[in-house]
Amino acid sequence: MKKILIAFAALWLTACSQIDTGNIGVESTLGQVKKETMPPGVYFTMFKRVTEVSAKELLLKFDDMKPQTADKITLQDLDVDIYIQIDPSKASDIMTRWPGDVTQEKDEDGARIGMNYVTRQARENIYNTITKYGSTTVHTERTAIAADVVKQLQKDLDESAGKGWFFVRSANVRNLVTDPALEAAIKENANRNFQIASKQKEVELARAEAERNRVEAQGIADAIRIKAAAVSAQGGKEYVELEAIKKWDGKLPTTSAGGVTPFIHVK
Repeated sequence: MKKILIAFAALWLTACSQIDTGNIGVESTLGQVKKETMPPGVYFTMFKRVTEVSAKELLLKFDDMKPQTADKITLQDLDVDIYIQIDPSKASDIMTRWPGDVTQEKDEDGARIGMNYVTRQARENIYNTITKYGSTTVHTERTAIAADVVKQLQKDLDESAGKGWFFVRSANVRNLVTDPALEAAIKENANRNFQIASKQKEVELARAEAERNRVEAQGIADAIRIKAAAVSAQGGKEYVELEAIKKWDGKLPTTSAGGVTPFIHVK
């Protein structure tokens, strides 16, 4: 009796399927997919097939792509990550629409459904997105490219698959390398622009220095003109005597030859 119970328990365990948190179960019998999905839990599945489907956010990696820019320059390398999630309530519809599109990735506890279809759509979308950008600026537009991919891919999936079946959560341009010759040209152009900016700064400094010199020279000229006017005008004698006093060394004259009055008067 004990052996029978053990055998029955073993049979029960092998006939049960567990659906982990974050996943759902899709039941099918003789190729027919049931509309209702199964929430996380343990189910007796001896007489039916249950596919545990991942309802988590999934990473799709696109490596070594070589799309063309708007001016027909082929990128040397482009790597993009896209994060996709299905609507759990649409799992049965997705499996019915693409019955063979069920894949299992290593270290994932649930199957991916419809992701081969999404991958094809996403790859085409990435190539189309790059054609909107010029070769000389595409390397500076990673954030814009990622946002464009998310927006356009979501639109494409809603129109071609079903609205709300798939959600494009985010995208990341992991690597973007333009043509090597173009890379060199971009660097050379950037260096040239830097040199031009430096020269423009030097011109501005030279202009400022010239203006300072002009103002200073104008001030000296104005001072000379004022002094000259003072000498030639009435009372110029007093001005000349004042200037002489400024330069007097403090020694008094000892003689007055020829009855000439000393330049410095002492009272």
